[in-house]
Amino acid sequence: MISDAGIDYAIDGRSGLRPFSGLRSIRIQLTSPVPHLSARVEFDFARGRPLFVYSHTADGEISPAQSRVFVAFLLELHRRLGPQDRARIAFRSGVSPIRHKVLLVCSLVIAAPVVFVMGLALMGQVPIGKVIWPIIPAGLLAAGLIKASLWSRPATYQPDRLPEGLLPPA
Repeated sequence: MISDAGIDYAIDGRSGLRPFSGLRSIRIQLTSPVPHLSARVEFDFARGRPLFVYSHTADGEISPAQSRVFVAFLLELHRRLGPQDRARIAFRSGVSPIRHKVLLVCSLVIAAPVVFVMGLALMGQVPIGKVIWPIIPAGLLAAGLIKASLWSRPATYQPDRLPEGLLPPA
């Protein structure tokens, strides 16, 4: 819950108020755009552990009602931040740069053999019937990782304009 003082929370029997004055950064991580919104927000404070808010239910189910509450929470949070808060807080989107590089390397490690073996098959060096079945799942996995890396690339955003894919198209 958001108040003028900060973010009220209750997690695993603990509760408290995290003041806006201690907020160092907000990172919005979008893993799937609307209408099947899957995202999380990480609030990094000067003291204590980060606070996470998710767009889906506790069991991981993507719910349109939960997504609307999540987006309303973010809009209200950004609306309540004053000019001093907006100047101090780092507004980030996507995964961290290191995680993004790991994701890219993994997709390249999987995609490279797929492209190489498909090239061999197209040149007639390897029978296509023997390589098609391992190539299909590996190609789909590589494509999924590449798509995820595109959606989750590190960036910054302005507090008056949330990252694309979070809000329904106007």
